[in-house]
Amino acid sequence: FHIRRGDFQYKDTRVEADVIYDNVKDVMVENSTVFIATDERNMTFFDPIRKHANTYFLHDFEHVIGDLNKNYYGMLDQLVASRGRTFIGAYYSTFTGYINRIRGYHSQKLKLPGFEIGQINSFYYIPMRQKHSMNHYNSLVSPLWAREFPVAWRDIDHDLEEGAILS
Repeated sequence: FHIRRGDFQYKDTRVEADVIYDNVKDVMVENSTVFIATDERNMTFFDPIRKHANTYFLHDFEHVIGDLNKNYYGMLDQLVASRGRTFIGAYYSTFTGYINRIRGYHSQKLKLPGFEIGQINSFYYIPMRQKHSMNHYNSLVSPLWAREFPVAWRDIDHDLEEGAILS
C-alpha cells in the first residue's frame, strides 16, 4: 500500500481508512501481511485496515534500518512497497507512480504474469474509475505525471538492431 495523506493537494483522495478498505477489499487477501508506505502520523487511522490485515509500516523496522539517514526513508518505503504480490496506491501520487514503475521493472525481470504486455498487479484505492488502470496496457494518456505507463518498463532490456542507434 501507499496511502497518501499529509499535503496531498487532491482533496477528493482524502478518504477514511474504512473507505479505502471497502474500495479494495476485493483485491486483498483477508489476514494477509500488508506493508503501508504513508505520511500519515496518526497510526489509529489504519485501524479499519488492521481488522483485515497484519499491517506493518517502516517505523516497525527501525531497529533493522539502523542509522540510515531519514532522508532516505521515502525511497526505502518505495522499494519495500514495490515488492508485494499486490500493490494499492493513490492515483494522483507520483510516489505511487514510481512504485508502479519499479514493479514494472520487477515484472519484466522475473517474467511475472502479464509481463509480455506490461501488466502489473497494482490498483488504485481512489478514484474508483481508475482502480484497474494498471491491469491493462495503456499508451500514454494525460495526465502524464500522475501515473506510470508500461512503455517505461516493457521490452526495454534487449539489444538494438545494428543501425538503430543514432550517432
